[in-house]
Amino acid sequence: MIAQAQSFLISLFPATIHPMVVHFTIAIIYLAGLAEVIALFSKDKFFEKAGFILLGLGVLATIAAGVAGVISESYDHITPAVAQILSQHRFYGELTGVMILIAWVIRLITRYKNNRRVAIVSILFTLAAVVLVSYVGHLGGTLVYDHGLGIVGQGLGRVHP
Repeated sequence: MIAQAQSFLISLFPATIHPMVVHFTIAIIYLAGLAEVIALFSKDKFFEKAGFILLGLGVLATIAAGVAGVISESYDHITPAVAQILSQHRFYGELTGVMILIAWVIRLITRYKNNRRVAIVSILFTLAAVVLVSYVGHLGGTLVYDHGLGIVGQGLGRVHP
Protein backbone atom coordinates (compact mmCIF):
# COMPACT_ATOMS: atom_id res chain seq x y z
CA MET A 1 0.00 0.00 0.00
CA ILE A 2 2.75 2.44 0.99
CA ALA A 3 4.82 1.48 -2.06
CA GLN A 4 1.82 2.14 -4.32
CA ALA A 5 1.20 5.54 -2.72
CA GLN A 6 4.88 6.43 -3.06
CA SER A 7 4.89 5.30 -6.69
CA PHE A 8 1.80 7.42 -7.39
CA LEU A 9 3.32 10.52 -5.75
CA ILE A 10 6.56 10.12 -7.69
CA SER A 11 4.62 9.74 -10.96
CA LEU A 12 3.17 13.24 -10.43
CA PHE A 13 6.60 14.76 -11.08
CA PRO A 14 8.56 14.62 -14.34
CA ALA A 15 11.81 12.68 -14.52
CA THR A 16 13.61 15.99 -15.03
CA ILE A 17 12.43 17.52 -11.74
CA HIS A 18 15.91 17.41 -10.15
CA PRO A 19 17.69 19.57 -12.76
CA MET A 20 14.75 21.99 -12.69
CA VAL A 21 15.06 22.45 -8.91
CA VAL A 22 18.80 22.14 -8.35
CA HIS A 23 19.80 25.17 -10.40
CA PHE A 24 17.70 27.35 -8.10
CA THR A 25 19.49 25.80 -5.14
CA ILE A 26 22.92 26.51 -6.63
CA ALA A 27 22.02 30.14 -7.30
CA ILE A 28 20.71 30.66 -3.76
CA ILE A 29 23.82 29.18 -2.16
CA TYR A 30 26.12 31.31 -4.34
CA LEU A 31 24.10 34.43 -3.51
CA ALA A 32 24.14 33.55 0.19
CA GLY A 33 27.93 33.26 0.06
CA LEU A 34 28.22 36.60 -1.72
CA ALA A 35 25.86 38.33 0.72
CA GLU A 36 27.69 36.89 3.72
CA VAL A 37 31.09 38.07 2.49
CA ILE A 38 29.76 41.56 1.66
CA ALA A 39 28.08 41.71 5.09
CA LEU A 40 31.44 41.05 6.73
CA PHE A 41 32.90 44.24 5.21
CA SER A 42 29.79 46.42 5.05
CA LYS A 43 28.23 48.51 7.78
CA ASP A 44 24.91 48.31 5.92
CA LYS A 45 22.63 45.75 7.62
CA PHE A 46 20.97 44.90 4.29
CA PHE A 47 23.58 42.28 3.36
CA GLU A 48 23.49 40.71 6.80
CA LYS A 49 19.70 40.34 6.54
CA ALA A 50 19.91 39.16 2.93
CA GLY A 51 22.53 36.57 3.88
CA PHE A 52 20.37 35.30 6.71
CA ILE A 53 17.30 34.99 4.48
CA LEU A 54 19.28 33.40 1.65
CA LEU A 55 20.81 30.86 4.04
CA GLY A 56 17.33 29.87 5.22
CA LEU A 57 16.14 29.61 1.63
CA GLY A 58 19.29 27.61 0.87
CA VAL A 59 18.36 25.07 3.53
CA LEU A 60 14.87 24.69 2.06
CA ALA A 61 16.14 24.61 -1.53
CA THR A 62 18.74 21.97 -0.68
CA ILE A 63 16.04 19.76 0.85
CA ALA A 64 13.88 20.28 -2.25
CA ALA A 65 16.82 19.40 -4.52
CA GLY A 66 17.46 16.22 -2.53
CA VAL A 67 13.83 15.13 -2.71
CA ALA A 68 13.77 15.96 -6.42
CA GLY A 69 16.95 13.91 -6.86
CA VAL A 70 15.31 10.88 -5.27
CA ILE A 71 12.32 11.33 -7.57
CA SER A 72 14.48 11.70 -10.69
CA GLU A 73 16.62 8.74 -9.66
CA SER A 74 13.52 6.55 -9.44
CA TYR A 75 13.03 7.00 -13.19
CA ASP A 76 16.57 5.96 -14.07
CA HIS A 77 18.24 2.61 -14.39
CA ILE A 78 21.50 3.07 -12.55
CA THR A 79 24.32 1.22 -14.26
CA PRO A 80 27.47 0.15 -12.39
CA ALA A 81 29.42 2.76 -14.35
CA VAL A 82 27.44 5.61 -12.80
CA ALA A 83 26.64 4.12 -9.37
CA GLN A 84 29.89 5.30 -7.77
CA ILE A 85 29.64 8.84 -9.17
CA LEU A 86 25.96 9.03 -8.18
CA SER A 87 26.86 7.90 -4.66
CA GLN A 88 29.46 10.69 -4.39
CA HIS A 89 26.99 13.19 -5.87
CA ARG A 90 24.42 12.23 -3.25
CA PHE A 91 26.93 12.26 -0.35
CA TYR A 92 28.39 15.66 -1.16
CA GLY A 93 24.91 17.03 -1.84
CA GLU A 94 23.85 15.99 1.65
CA LEU A 95 27.06 17.46 3.07
CA THR A 96 26.26 20.73 1.30
CA GLY A 97 22.87 20.75 3.02
CA VAL A 98 24.50 20.15 6.40
CA MET A 99 26.96 23.02 5.84
CA ILE A 100 24.19 25.43 4.84
CA LEU A 101 22.09 24.36 7.83
CA ILE A 102 25.00 24.89 10.24
CA ALA A 103 25.74 28.30 8.67
CA TRP A 104 22.09 29.31 9.02
CA VAL A 105 21.87 28.18 12.66
CA ILE A 106 25.06 30.07 13.50
CA ARG A 107 23.72 33.14 11.68
CA LEU A 108 20.47 32.78 13.65
CA ILE A 109 22.48 32.91 16.87
CA THR A 110 24.39 36.01 15.71
CA ARG A 111 21.13 37.83 14.96
CA TYR A 112 20.42 37.93 18.69
CA LYS A 113 23.99 38.09 19.91
CA ASN A 114 26.19 40.37 17.84
CA ASN A 115 29.47 38.47 17.81
CA ARG A 116 31.80 39.05 14.85
CA ARG A 117 33.86 35.90 15.48
CA VAL A 118 30.77 33.72 15.39
CA ALA A 119 29.66 35.50 12.21
CA ILE A 120 33.01 34.62 10.61
CA VAL A 121 32.44 30.95 11.48
CA SER A 122 29.05 31.17 9.74
CA ILE A 123 30.71 32.67 6.67
CA LEU A 124 33.26 29.84 6.63
CA PHE A 125 30.48 27.25 6.65
CA THR A 126 28.68 29.19 3.90
CA LEU A 127 31.81 29.29 1.76
CA ALA A 128 32.33 25.57 2.37
CA ALA A 129 28.79 25.05 1.07
CA VAL A 130 29.62 27.14 -2.02
CA VAL A 131 32.65 24.96 -2.73
CA LEU A 132 30.69 21.77 -2.08
CA VAL A 133 27.72 22.75 -4.26
CA SER A 134 30.18 23.54 -7.05
CA TYR A 135 31.71 20.07 -6.73
CA VAL A 136 28.28 18.44 -6.53
CA GLY A 137 27.32 20.32 -9.71
CA HIS A 138 30.46 19.05 -11.40
CA LEU A 139 29.56 15.48 -10.44
CA GLY A 140 25.99 16.03 -11.67
CA GLY A 141 27.33 17.36 -14.96
CA THR A 142 29.57 14.32 -15.28
CA LEU A 143 26.57 12.05 -14.73
CA VAL A 144 24.54 13.84 -17.39
CA TYR A 145 27.11 14.75 -20.04
CA ASP A 146 29.55 11.86 -19.74
CA HIS A 147 27.14 9.05 -18.81
CA GLY A 148 23.77 10.25 -20.12
CA LEU A 149 22.00 9.85 -16.79
CA GLY A 150 18.57 11.43 -16.91
CA ILE A 151 18.61 12.05 -20.66
CA VAL A 152 15.33 10.87 -22.15
CA GLY A 153 15.88 8.28 -24.87
CA GLN A 154 19.69 8.53 -24.77
CA GLY A 155 22.64 7.51 -22.71
CA LEU A 156 23.46 4.66 -20.40
CA GLY A 157 21.40 5.75 -17.44
CA ARG A 158 17.99 6.22 -19.01
CA VAL A 159 15.77 3.27 -19.87
CA HIS A 160 12.25 4.61 -19.32
CA PRO A 161 10.79 7.07 -21.85
